[in-house]
Amino acid sequence: MKINPGASLLLAAFLLIVGLTTQAAEKQDDPLHIDAPELARLNFDISTGGLPVAPGLETYTVFRADKEHPELADGLGWTYHHHPDIAAWHGRLYVGWNSCERDEDVWPARELISSSADGKTWPKPVEMFPQGVSTALRMYFFRAPNGRMLVIAGLRENDTNLSVQVKGGIVVRELRADHSLGDVFTLRPHGNAGTNQPPLFTASSEKDFVGACRQLLADHLFLQQQDYGVLLDPAQRMKWNDPANWDGGKELKEDARGFGKAMCFFTRNDGALVGVAKKRWVTISRDGGKTWDQPVRPDSLITGMGKVWGQKTSDGRYVLIYNPDLNRRWPLAMLTSDDGITFRDPHALHGDLPPRRYAGKAKNPGASYHRGLSKWNNDGSWKDDALWMVYSLNKEEIRVIRVPLQGSKTESRPGSTKQSQTFWQRWENHWAHFLLARIDPWSPCASFAR
Repeated sequence: MKINPGASLLLAAFLLIVGLTTQAAEKQDDPLHIDAPELARLNFDISTGGLPVAPGLETYTVFRADKEHPELADGLGWTYHHHPDIAAWHGRLYVGWNSCERDEDVWPARELISSSADGKTWPKPVEMFPQGVSTALRMYFFRAPNGRMLVIAGLRENDTNLSVQVKGGIVVRELRADHSLGDVFTLRPHGNAGTNQPPLFTASSEKDFVGACRQLLADHLFLQQQDYGVLLDPAQRMKWNDPANWDGGKELKEDARGFGKAMCFFTRNDGALVGVAKKRWVTISRDGGKTWDQPVRPDSLITGMGKVWGQKTSDGRYVLIYNPDLNRRWPLAMLTSDDGITFRDPHALHGDLPPRRYAGKAKNPGASYHRGLSKWNNDGSWKDDALWMVYSLNKEEIRVIRVPLQGSKTESRPGSTKQSQTFWQRWENHWAHFLLARIDPWSPCASFAR
């Protein structure tokens, strides 16, 4: 049969258009989209990747490991400090984190906590729970609907090294309104009840504390933040935590085994609940978290094992914060959005990136494992129209940052009057009083003056 060349060209063009249209439709269906061509041109020889530093950024050191002078740090000289979380409670900021002697998830270990009245000055941390009782979680603070604030951690049954899959138990104590810590209880038992486990929370004589504990256990979305939903019974977990429930081939089901680590959740203006996890996974619920779409990995969201944090800010907009590389944990970038779907205008949330000072297992260099204030850890008493977050630097230093919300709207597109915009970055810790840096937001470089 003789084929008309003109017809063949028309058919090829038609198939190309159909393919592009289908691809565009698929992109529009992505629950989250990154519109930031700057992220494809990052220079990883620069700590910021070449991104402009967020205007007005303030950085404060909560804790800095010091093996040589432990009296200035945690008293023990331990050098692994990671898994931080942040909370606001009765006019103070709280930060909790995991500490190990040298290596990640290796005994000896404990959880630490510190608080600040201004977010700038942080005293030496104290133990969140007695050593040997607790282990690291993704989150440590829960403000119950009845107004009580609970501090939680994983329940440690022995001094063996723990994997995330076996962190099924929870210990709890109250953070009182006078900023003191209450007695230690078991919130969720795990495994065989042993002598090391504190009494069950129902043994407390504090009625409101018991009620707050029950409210936490009933908040499945809060508990789903822990890897793979392990703090929930199997029937309570997101169905996608079981790869057998996924629609797709063998390769997708194998990839699905990595879904569900370090999840965060935020609600869009259209009412949809968005869940974002490590390794680029995103899922949507349109019924308040009862059911979830099968997770997808949007092509425009490039990140790896560092956390992704998304939240709605007090000005009605959204931020998405993550490390925009599959392997590196720098820069730590913040993107903003009006609708919680399309995120633009990336800025770096740090200027300096000092080298790692101490060796250790899984001590990835960079700024990561960041968390912000949310409905679960904020009582509304921290009166500041800014974004406050915590992150870990090189897994040996804990920092908090403050970003004015107005700064996140800075114009950085062609045609903006960048010549008239100069910003200052503030960095402060216990060892160097403070540094002020004059920042040109379109330059990766800054000159520091003490």
